[in-house]
Amino acid sequence: MTIQQIIIFRTLCSEMNYSKAAEKLFMTRQAVRQNVSAMESELGGQLFENDKNHISLTSKGKLLLQESAPVLKSFETMMEHMYSEINFSFPIKLGISVSLLPDFLPFLKHKIQLFCKDSFPNVDISMKEMNNDDVVSGVRSGNLSAGIIMDLGEKMAGLSRYPIIDCRLAAMVEKSHRLWKRSELYLKDLDKETVQVPGLSNAFQPLFRTIEKEKLDIKLEVSPHFYQVYYKVRDTGILGLNRYFPPENDTPDSNRDIPIADAPPLCAAIIVNENNLTTPGFRAFVTPFANALKNYYKNEPFIRQPLP
Repeated sequence: MTIQQIIIFRTLCSEMNYSKAAEKLFMTRQAVRQNVSAMESELGGQLFENDKNHISLTSKGKLLLQESAPVLKSFETMMEHMYSEINFSFPIKLGISVSLLPDFLPFLKHKIQLFCKDSFPNVDISMKEMNNDDVVSGVRSGNLSAGIIMDLGEKMAGLSRYPIIDCRLAAMVEKSHRLWKRSELYLKDLDKETVQVPGLSNAFQPLFRTIEKEKLDIKLEVSPHFYQVYYKVRDTGILGLNRYFPPENDTPDSNRDIPIADAPPLCAAIIVNENNLTTPGFRAFVTPFANALKNYYKNEPFIRQPLP
């Protein structure tokens, strides 16, 4: 059981409603349910009883609510003491790829604000939404302290990479497209096609190398924002890269995601210029920051290949 799960449990206890708890936690309702189910499996019994859409605590749930209060308080006090003295003489400038907003990492900016408020109250952090490639170049040049990008899981020279999530890569396909009825694709199936990608920086080198190695004629176009890709796929019939979103978790539409079997994973990660890690206290910020985001998103329903 993790501290994050205890927080989820106690929030649900205070709201006694999955939807309200999910909204307060900036999580999906399904993610809250999955965490509670995982806790019940670990503890060997139900924590909540469900009766006609109303929930109440079981005796085991009441015991956990009582016993977890001092544990959470002790943890919060410990973290406050550990990080209270960290105070940079400069603000942390964080670039966030627009490719991740709003759906790839739901409520990302809210989660970052909560993390900083709870764990690093003395750290001044500013966030700027940018194109994926601009985040990479900003971190490289030192204009950004760190960035959160979409990539294909590969470390880039001079940058330290902290993974957040890892999903199957898929092609977003429109209903009239020749590939619509396929259940799985290979990169060779995209030959002669135009494909929308979030960027053309080193973050996508694994894809570029495979295309070159296979001598595929794939035209890559940059559409930084998910909705730009969505509308281009819908209106023009070209393809777009996306995380694989299984049909049972999606809403009916004229587009669908078809997994690409031989493609690298589509990921989200924090990147930091390795030179910044020599700044006193900066590594102490980045590591728990990355761990917090990784923990926030590990049970989201769209993540089919969670990181260890």
